[in-house]
Amino acid sequence: MKRIVFASMLVLSLVGCASQPETSSSLIDRPELKVDPEVVYTMGVTELFQERLAQPDGESLLQVQFAVEARSDAELAWKVTWFDASGMMVKGVGESYRKASLLTGQTRYFKATAPHSRVVSYQLHLREPQ
Repeated sequence: MKRIVFASMLVLSLVGCASQPETSSSLIDRPELKVDPEVVYTMGVTELFQERLAQPDGESLLQVQFAVEARSDAELAWKVTWFDASGMMVKGVGESYRKASLLTGQTRYFKATAPHSRVVSYQLHLREPQ
């Protein structure tokens, strides 16, 4: 009986040691575009592009370009949050919201460039100015 208990404990401990905790180094699944519900009725994002810009040192920076079409006269505040390959936010200069005015029927184009070459993804935030 002691052998059975000992063997069972040994098997359970080996199974426990063999399984490793789940860790993920892949990107966190988040929407690239986050629009405040209050601005959905006054404007819409009609284009959203990203590209990597080559730098003289051989690195590259992620650049985001987007277009907003106004359905009525409106004020807009926007910002981009940058993330590295592990999903950590990359701090940059001037991270506050930028403001813009839109007129009915007007399409405005905006652009933002990542602060560091380690940036691999982003999230664009649109809201009303506060």
